[in-house]
Amino acid sequence: MKADEALKLLDDKKFLDKLFHFSYRRCSSSFEAEDLCSDIIFEVISAIHRSGEIENFYAFVWTIARRVYADYCRRRNAEHDALSIENSGLALLPDEKNDIDEMIEESDEREMFNRIITEIAFLSKSYREVMIMFYIDSLSVKDIASRLNVNENTVKQRLFSARNQIRKEVKIMNEKTYVLKPIRLYLPGTGSPWGNDPRSKIERLFSQNLVYLCKDKPKSAKELSDELCVPMPYIEEELEIQCRGENGTYGMLRKTDNGKYTVNIHLVDYDEYDKANKIYEKHLPEFCRAIKNTLEQNKTKILSFPYLSEQKDLRFVMWSLISRTVWDFEKRINLILAEKYFSHLEPIKRDFSCAAIAYNDGQRPEFDFYGCDGISANSVGGYRSVSVSNIYGKRIDPHFHCGHILSHDPQLLMTLKAIGGISICELSDAEKETAAKAIECGYLRKKGDVIEPKMIVIDKKDEKDFYNLSYEFNRNMGNVIEQIAKELAAFMQTHIPKHLLNEYHTYTELIAGIRILSKAIEECIAAGILSEPESRFGAEGMLMVVEK
Repeated sequence: MKADEALKLLDDKKFLDKLFHFSYRRCSSSFEAEDLCSDIIFEVISAIHRSGEIENFYAFVWTIARRVYADYCRRRNAEHDALSIENSGLALLPDEKNDIDEMIEESDEREMFNRIITEIAFLSKSYREVMIMFYIDSLSVKDIASRLNVNENTVKQRLFSARNQIRKEVKIMNEKTYVLKPIRLYLPGTGSPWGNDPRSKIERLFSQNLVYLCKDKPKSAKELSDELCVPMPYIEEELEIQCRGENGTYGMLRKTDNGKYTVNIHLVDYDEYDKANKIYEKHLPEFCRAIKNTLEQNKTKILSFPYLSEQKDLRFVMWSLISRTVWDFEKRINLILAEKYFSHLEPIKRDFSCAAIAYNDGQRPEFDFYGCDGISANSVGGYRSVSVSNIYGKRIDPHFHCGHILSHDPQLLMTLKAIGGISICELSDAEKETAAKAIECGYLRKKGDVIEPKMIVIDKKDEKDFYNLSYEFNRNMGNVIEQIAKELAAFMQTHIPKHLLNEYHTYTELIAGIRILSKAIEECIAAGILSEPESRFGAEGMLMVVEK
């Protein structure tokens, strides 16, 4: 086989993939493999020029590949020894370099060599992509093959190389090796998320682990690239995404003056979250006793409130008061924190804020978060304005989330129509079907031949008075509030990074107080303050406010 024929065989993508596979299995990273593969190609081309004619091309190439690898190992060891010498104050050995331009003179061969080097770089990227997709994005071999437009055997071959490298290094990897033992983020938020929610940019495990690495100290793109074993272009692009967030100004990360990246939200490990929540939780028995005493004193006042839907069960009414009672409790604690412990800080104000709690697959996290979403509409169902809210969490599923269109919900429209009661015989067959669904999901109830709202419905003019019922429960909690504020202040001053201290109020709401509503609900059910929900999809915690 003549030299020009041999060079054509060398310029074959499948064969180059095999050469890169050979290199990748023997190197510590795709970057080293790219260099080794390039050295092999250089020596093969040099040998072809010297030999003129080749009898067995493939045997010829693999012989050279093994020899180049042996030289590569000796050179790598020599550089390692030289580095040790340099650290002792002596000079580093000079690098050995190959000059391809001196050897390849013909323009067509130069073009071929450049094309091959480009192909090797592409292969290097493909191996990196396979590792990222499999180990970080948790994609299957089939899905990876589909995304890269290669067959599954090619993906398996590249993963085989990756696994071999992993096996070599796994013994020295500690528990914070994020490529193999990724962390996950639980991401509570508060406020108006529409267009302001950076959580929409951090759904992938890769994104979450990148942000987590910036938790304890600012990191450069290069440091993050090294820790995640991901090339710089991927890291730099993701950093920009996490700094911009959804609205361009509020992201999970921020860039520091020295060009590094740090967290822009409260991000805590699960252990810190658990300790912070227990500051609240150890005072819950006293909190619930105070609620029960106030409830007994205000029982008549609560049941005689001018509801637009008949309410006789005090424990059911409390479901629509408990969340605001807890929020008011937290608000009073934040007020003490602001006045007594953080008066030198100006709290950050924005439409939406979020936080993150990090955990791994070996933990069994307990979040028990209760959310509360509200929707509203004007000129609907014969009313000037209507707003509806529902709480949801451990015992209750949500009927809707923010953004739900009230005027497109037939069950809610039927609830509006049933305010004051409506005879079943007045309904069409289609309306009866809608009413049946509304009864099933707890919006309505049937009394004889009449249907009426089961959820709490009040007039807008009475809305403030209704909320004031919940505020009554915290009037005698001064000592508890003072004590919790004192303990929280001490805890936060030692745990919140300095650049996030002016978001202490977000910490108390989304980190330290995230479980408080759930724990309070359980305490109140046990104490008979709240009724136990009949199902996960009922009317407990629903409130409708209407204006004629």
